[in-house]
Amino acid sequence: MRGSAPYFLGLFTALALVAGPAAGQGTYDPAAPGQVHASAFAAMPADLPIAVRPLDNSTDNLRLKRRFQDALASRSIPTAPDKAPLALNFETEVQETARSRRPPSLGEFKGDNRDSQVRINLWSTTQDSVTQGRRSGGDEKTGVRFILIATLDDQRTGQRLWQGQASWDGEALDEQAAYATMAPILVEQLGQTVRQRSFRLQ
Repeated sequence: MRGSAPYFLGLFTALALVAGPAAGQGTYDPAAPGQVHASAFAAMPADLPIAVRPLDNSTDNLRLKRRFQDALASRSIPTAPDKAPLALNFETEVQETARSRRPPSLGEFKGDNRDSQVRINLWSTTQDSVTQGRRSGGDEKTGVRFILIATLDDQRTGQRLWQGQASWDGEALDEQAAYATMAPILVEQLGQTVRQRSFRLQ
């Protein structure tokens, strides 16, 4: 994990308090930094233990595995070692994103019904202009998108029963706190089909 332990504990506590209720509301807000969706392919067998398995056994993922196990236990779903009938497999991914600070513009319009004024940028090296085209690179900032993907598989038959994905657009320092918060959000959707739900971590 990047950053100090006190930073993580404080951030995680704040995230957990906000993200949990938001995910359960079932609302969709395309502007929200957090999104979750899921698909159920078959009925989830009741009372069968689930083995939680990271596809990459990194230290961070083993820590995240415990978060999944705790979330399953909170739903009274039993967990077991790898030989359990069901397996909840998960993997993480980080993507770089660019977010515009302001929309590009070739000019502006000012006025009312009696008087109006139009200003057009004909040439500029720092702004959008007619002769130089769009120059929005300086108006973008780079962020990251944390993605957590989980699948529930029947290890006896090889059938995939469910798949879910959660993502959050944030800052690099928040990586492990974001994943630790998204794990129980995905477990909330286990066995369900969810078109799109939004959540906020701050």
